[in-house]
Amino acid sequence: MDPNGVPWTAAYIQVHADPVADLHEDMAAEQKARATYEHLLNLAEDPGAKDALRFLREREVVHFQRFGEALRIVQEYQQAKKVY
Repeated sequence: MDPNGVPWTAAYIQVHADPVADLHEDMAAEQKARATYEHLLNLAEDPGAKDALRFLREREVVHFQRFGEALRIVQEYQQAKKVY
C-alpha cells in the first residue's frame, strides 16, 4: 500500500512483453528521476542534502547507461536471430 492506503497493483508496471520497449521505458524512467534530482538540487541549500542528491542523480545516470547497454545487447541478439 502507498501512504494513502491505496493497494499496489501490477498496473503500475509498464511492461509490454517486448524487451526493446521495456528497456526504453526503463531508460525514460531513469531520465525522469535524474531530472527530478536536478530540480531538487536547484532548490536545496543544505550541503549534506545536496551531496545526497548528487549521489542519487549520478546513480540514475549509471542506471540509464546500463539499460542502454542491455538495449544494445538485446537489439544485436534480435538482429542475429532470423525471425520472420
